[in-house]
Amino acid sequence: ETHQTAACKQWYQRRVRGGTESCEFVRTLSGHTRGIACLQYHGNLVVSGSSDCTIKLWDVEVGVILRSLEGHDELVRCIRFDAHRIVSGAYDGRIKVWDLKAALDPRCSLNSICVRTISEHKGRVFRLQFDEFQIVSSSHDDTIVIFDFLSPHDYYSDFKCLHGGSPALISECSGLSRLDSANSLDSLDSTC
Repeated sequence: ETHQTAACKQWYQRRVRGGTESCEFVRTLSGHTRGIACLQYHGNLVVSGSSDCTIKLWDVEVGVILRSLEGHDELVRCIRFDAHRIVSGAYDGRIKVWDLKAALDPRCSLNSICVRTISEHKGRVFRLQFDEFQIVSSSHDDTIVIFDFLSPHDYYSDFKCLHGGSPALISECSGLSRLDSANSLDSLDSTC
């Protein structure tokens, strides 16, 4: 049986020797069984999403998979993480919030790592960004959904007036005061 492996990232490291900068190959991370659609890294941790419907957490120093997360039914298109959580969006229209510390603890069971599933989009999730208060996501359904972490059932959705618009429209359309449009929405284009 042939098993296809997709390389997560060819890891390069900048080195300075004798005043000259060079970029040296470090390693390839392999483990997804289909193409990788997105990744984010910080320090020694890489989190990747794939068309094999999984999310993988990698230790780049050692080159091993620390955990594989399952729960999406289609390609994982965007992934973001901070010190506390991972937020993923997929072509199944769902956004999942994962407990990062639990994911990094091998003693935690898989069913305790996904702490929330948001099924507000009617189409594929393409991009997302989050901070300690909110998740902002965009979808093939022509909407931007804003989910409030502080009130789990409070959705500000169907922002069709934002389609093709600027971040300043958020305040005009929704009256949201906590959303920092300069930080949150400007970075949507650079994520995933």
